[in-house]
Amino acid sequence: MILEQFGAQAWEQTLTAADLDDAILVSVQAYPDDVTFRLIGAAAATAGLTVEETLHAFGRHWIRAAGQGPYAGVLKILGASLRESLQNLDQMHASIQIAMPAAQLPQFSVLSEDHQTIRLAYYSKRAGLENFVCGLLDGMLEKFATPGSVEFSGQDGAARIFTIRLAEPDAP
Repeated sequence: MILEQFGAQAWEQTLTAADLDDAILVSVQAYPDDVTFRLIGAAAATAGLTVEETLHAFGRHWIRAAGQGPYAGVLKILGASLRESLQNLDQMHASIQIAMPAAQLPQFSVLSEDHQTIRLAYYSKRAGLENFVCGLLDGMLEKFATPGSVEFSGQDGAARIFTIRLAEPDAP
């Protein structure tokens, strides 16, 4: 995202600030969380954004980029609509887990839905990624040309709850 939006010099600045070498960042590999969060913090500083804004922007970016990159085939598992895709998130993660057995992938569950609202539970051992998930869900709204909004609604036990409100209710 930094490379595409700000260029090679900004990417080098981000790597230096995170004390990372480009060689460590190989596609389709799990990284320790400290590497991920150092990179996010450095990217935020480079972009002039807060960490929360950067996480959200990266979530949106990931949906667009993944559809054109090495994850394009995996994203096809999701389905042809927003609702179908939300139901299939765990199936997609199961296929990623095969390629990246060390990855700590999240789980998702649709808690409830009606014609205008979808409530989604997100389970992860990682804390602090709610803005990233909001960005991913915003990216999915965009991918499926579905006007709406996403909000983090809070935590219920181990689940972090997200509410997707559709701007135009589905037809009954």
